[in-house]
Amino acid sequence: MTKRNVIIGTSIGAVIVVLGMAWWLGFFSSSPEEATIEAAVEAVSGGEADDAAAEDVASDEPSPDAAAADVATTAPEVDEGITGEWTVQANADATFVGYRINEVLNTIGDFEVVGRTSDVSGTLVADGTTITEVTVVAQMGTLTTDNSARDGAMRSQALETEEFPEATFTLTSPIELGTLPAESVTIEATATGDLTIHGVTQSVDFPLEAQRVGDVIVVVGQLPMLLADYDISAPTAPIVASVEDNALLELSVVLAK
Repeated sequence: MTKRNVIIGTSIGAVIVVLGMAWWLGFFSSSPEEATIEAAVEAVSGGEADDAAAEDVASDEPSPDAAAADVATTAPEVDEGITGEWTVQANADATFVGYRINEVLNTIGDFEVVGRTSDVSGTLVADGTTITEVTVVAQMGTLTTDNSARDGAMRSQALETEEFPEATFTLTSPIELGTLPAESVTIEATATGDLTIHGVTQSVDFPLEAQRVGDVIVVVGQLPMLLADYDISAPTAPIVASVEDNALLELSVVLAK
């Protein structure tokens, strides 16, 4: 075998080893879809609205007498609005805080990494059509991706979760909605507040979408951020060539009174 063939064979072997390692570590797993208000609403409603609509279409038309009886005996529903204190509720698919970031793997290429935690708490206080207080707290030590080795590096090297276990957002300016949000109608708003990650606090304008779904409110938002703004150093690993400084912070919460 010639020296050239040996070099080629060695290179191919190295690539195969790297690919095998990446596959075993889970780097080729598909990333969760981005947080959207549609996905969150579907998660909390369970498609019940669609099912109910289908049943209504399939059912027979009520008789005139039955319709009259319904009008006579059914009291009008009163919309109590959103005034009061709302608390973040646990929901496996619709309550989480996380991030999206691109990393470059040696000899392989770019991959999107998604980390999330459902260990989220917080409150929202409303007075009429004004949001007066918002606090959201996420436990950084429970952030997970599709790879436990990466998770360990993020916690120990990047986020240093033993020293900085929580990330928080606190509203600093009221949010004026203008009108009472109707149920099942998505509204857009910007929450100005203090975002604290890794012990560093920055004032941010967080774009949000919200929708009332029955007795709950669903809120979803995405905020571009730089790791450097929060003194976060990208974690290192033998297979990782680099990690971008640009990240996307994702928020999805379900609130109830």
